[in-house]
Amino acid sequence: MSDWLPMEEAQSQLQIKSILELLGDSPKSIIDVGCGDGRLLLPLSVAGHDVTGIDIDADAVSACARKLAEADLDATLIDGDVLDVMKDCQRADAILICGQTLMLFADIDEAVELLTCCKEQLLEHGMLIIDDLPNDLWGELTQGRWMEGVNEEGTMQLVWAKDDACFAIREGEDVQQDEWGLTEQDRPLRLWTMGSLRLIAQCAGLSAPEVQVEGAVLVMRSM
Repeated sequence: MSDWLPMEEAQSQLQIKSILELLGDSPKSIIDVGCGDGRLLLPLSVAGHDVTGIDIDADAVSACARKLAEADLDATLIDGDVLDVMKDCQRADAILICGQTLMLFADIDEAVELLTCCKEQLLEHGMLIIDDLPNDLWGELTQGRWMEGVNEEGTMQLVWAKDDACFAIREGEDVQQDEWGLTEQDRPLRLWTMGSLRLIAQCAGLSAPEVQVEGAVLVMRSM
């Protein structure tokens, strides 16, 4: 999976269906954090929602803009760090942090800052929608599929932190078969558990994450 295509197609379609069900038929204002090239943003725009997409990857934002133009759709796109730019967005009925974007916030304090920022940007009764990371991914770990190691070709390496639920994936020339600790050069990812999600939600003043529709998403609400 690439950064722009973070999950299998069937899982992605299930998530889109679940989000559309949560949003309902009436148009909503939405902020899509980590919008990539429009995996969620485009179908939400097609459904008539007013979507603002944010991504730190300028190439992804450009790709999303091209897809919007090709489909004759309109949305607001912002290239930048969500912690810097979201406060300038209008408040929204729903904020999405999907496509494994929350895993990039491996630092607990930064994750709390992100969720706090989201809470401040939500309208009354608004909802924060995230990937159901515990249900979708934790089983992969417990069943032994995410073991630390290097693939047979020597082109990919999975390294776990020694004291936390964080890992990094090294590819190509970044593979270091003699280095099995996270380094400053690694991009750490956090495999969020339900307990850790409840903790950061509480710290940010949001409700505990819950499954409101079956299908690859969790919902938190402003309290």
